[in-house]
Amino acid sequence: MADPQFDDIDQRLNAAADGRMRVFGIRRCGQHAVINWILRNSDRAHQVFLNSCTMRKSAIRTCGQSEIDGTPARKAHFLKAALEKHLHIGAKPFVLISYEAGYPPDLYQQGDLTNGFENADFSHEVLVIRRFVNWLPSFIRLLRVMLPASPPESLEISNGIVFEMMRYKAHLIAAAASPHLIISYDQWHADDRYRRAKLAELGLPDVDNSHGEVQKYGGGSSFSKRSLPAVELDVHNRWKSLIGDPYARQFLALAANDAQFLAALDAFYPEDLDTLNTLLA
Repeated sequence: MADPQFDDIDQRLNAAADGRMRVFGIRRCGQHAVINWILRNSDRAHQVFLNSCTMRKSAIRTCGQSEIDGTPARKAHFLKAALEKHLHIGAKPFVLISYEAGYPPDLYQQGDLTNGFENADFSHEVLVIRRFVNWLPSFIRLLRVMLPASPPESLEISNGIVFEMMRYKAHLIAAAASPHLIISYDQWHADDRYRRAKLAELGLPDVDNSHGEVQKYGGGSSFSKRSLPAVELDVHNRWKSLIGDPYARQFLALAANDAQFLAALDAFYPEDLDTLNTLLA
């Protein structure tokens, strides 16, 4: 969708880019850890990261946050001015654009997800997913932080959780049907060989295959913020925090009674079906 005030800079950034990727995920799926890892291994002198953008609009105008060469930059018109200076000196950045509302196959087919860019301009579309039983407790904690004025089991918080569960379901179903590269955050965090294999699929060198630092986006880890190094985060056992929690049990039951949801989980995380049964027993 055209944006007269940003069309020129969108097109100039695309033309100058030395590599372009898009990443799709939902909140608390671990995508910022994956994104930072991609950027560290891009092996480019210059990088532009546009985070949490609005689909079918200018990523420069609508991004929630941005980085230029690893340094936080401002948004909208301030970012436009900074990029104009960046490109004026001849920078040819690796450009990574992220979305946090799941992967939309219908919009992707229309070819105008990112103003100034076509689908074919991106070398890879990356879909980041995460085990449901570890994602849910992280998202519940995030929402309680985001809505401090609401009681922790309020309708407002419950509504937000159900809404994001529907987004999680749609993202997983779309991922199963897509031809794009899928990265499971759980496997990414657990296995350096998995990360190395994904770098090869992305056509990137192994510059830094570590976990990197806990990212600031979303305040860092839902459970420990940025107080623990990334390698020590207990991301694989978040589900244990749900044991005996009657509030969380309501959302687990909703998932366990949705056949489409269970089929989507089974395609990627069949172990979640057993964990759901354990938590609901």
